[in-house]
Amino acid sequence: MPASFPVPIQEDIRDLLMDLLGRGTAVDKVPPLELEEDQPAVIAEYRTDDGSVGAICLVDAEFAIRTAGALTLVPPAAVADNLRKGDVSESLENFREIVNILAQLLNSPKTSHLRLAGVHVVPGELPDGVSALVARPEFRRDFAVQIEGYGGGRISLLVN
Repeated sequence: MPASFPVPIQEDIRDLLMDLLGRGTAVDKVPPLELEEDQPAVIAEYRTDDGSVGAICLVDAEFAIRTAGALTLVPPAAVADNLRKGDVSESLENFREIVNILAQLLNSPKTSHLRLAGVHVVPGELPDGVSALVARPEFRRDFAVQIEGYGGGRISLLVN
């Protein structure tokens, strides 16, 4: 059964990140990213105009911190310090910009419009529609991303 919304392929993710970050980026398909109780992650939720959850972008802390640092040209050594701390809160504002722009890959003229509705750090409370989509997506794609000079992380796109 096809997904209700477009699900970007690895070349789409690569091209978007290369354009946005201005540096070489490699993207490869990988097995699904699973949420772990002791590992911080970030979930961006995308909702339709009627308020229903249509898609989420689930990333590990490494992806959130590294892409946020690359976006604002934070020195890689400072990004490495943030990674050692494991605290994504300092990176959320810049990461939010990245996932807001990523919404363009989740929209098409044939589907309801999706917009970024929120960004959530996990472990933590998630809205019902988001937790349901994490548990049972209609379709998903999972990627490992390497950003030149900043390192790698994982990103998963799940849609209803």
